[in-house]
Amino acid sequence: MSILTGFMCVLLACFLVLAPNPRTLPNRFLAAFLILTAIELSGWLWVDASNQAHWANALRLALGKLQMPVFLGFFLASCYADFRLRARDALHLIPMAIALWLALPGDQLHLSTGETSSANLSPAEQTAFTVGSHLLYYGYMAMVIWVLVRFWALYRNQHAAGRSQTLLWLTQLAGASLFAHTLILLRDVLNLSPAHAVVLPLQLLGAVLALGITTWIALKSLLHPELFRDVDRRLLSLSPRSKEPQSPDLQRVLAYMETQTPYLDPDLNLARLSDQLAMTPREVSELLNQSHGVHFFDFINRYRVRHAQALLEAQDGQGVLQILHASGFNSKSSFNTAFKKHTGLTPSAYRKNFPTLQTA
Repeated sequence: MSILTGFMCVLLACFLVLAPNPRTLPNRFLAAFLILTAIELSGWLWVDASNQAHWANALRLALGKLQMPVFLGFFLASCYADFRLRARDALHLIPMAIALWLALPGDQLHLSTGETSSANLSPAEQTAFTVGSHLLYYGYMAMVIWVLVRFWALYRNQHAAGRSQTLLWLTQLAGASLFAHTLILLRDVLNLSPAHAVVLPLQLLGAVLALGITTWIALKSLLHPELFRDVDRRLLSLSPRSKEPQSPDLQRVLAYMETQTPYLDPDLNLARLSDQLAMTPREVSELLNQSHGVHFFDFINRYRVRHAQALLEAQDGQGVLQILHASGFNSKSSFNTAFKKHTGLTPSAYRKNFPTLQTA
């Protein structure tokens, strides 16, 4: 199971790094987390009483303390449109440096009572190392949960109807991680108690869980590749860090979209909109890519879906076919695809669940 889990982690990391997509930074953070997880799990394969004091094991233990900073970086990069690493982020390397110092042979904390051990850590140091590892994990998880709670609140304020698949996926991933580590905490607590006989079954369960979570992430990448390749602009637009003033050209485009509703024309294309705005197609295309990070039709479909939402919410008896044509779509398939991409629901499900969504 350790070999399978490590292989899955490395394979997924290669996919996240090599697959071309606009989600470069979040995917690199997730890839780094998976690689660090594979390194951590490799201890089940080669570490035993004969090589516990080897420098390679000390490095493995220290690198494990980078997992949670990288995990937090993944969540921040997924939520904040302009998240970048800064010099102050080097402070997150401190736990790794402390772990490396502790894991090197010797009684650095002077906690030993005279025990001799072939391991890197004396029994007293091992206890301090374990307690510190759990505190580090839950401290970073508290920050992850804070990021999620904050963005869920922002999202619901701006998009009361519909849901973000990206936020849902991030919440599921955080929940799975929290459950898995709590199992590890239980194992370590029981290992110090008279009930240490259940430690081995818990260790086996932990291995199965690690493999299950890795497999689940792999299935997510296959069944929902948009989570790893696309950017949820509705989510990123909520970023409190995105405070740059809009350019005059962008203001003119957005004002024209709101007042003249050109998106209701099913034959609208980039050339036609550019002509209406007295701009070149290249200028409009570059403006949308730089300011919204989307292509022309994604930009137009956002307005069309918003218009369709209003018609569906009206509950006035119009059929879905009438609404899609009234919103500027040409076909039911393109309407369903665009609607689900922007709201997370099909048009029929949205209409059916609207009163519930509105209440929520």
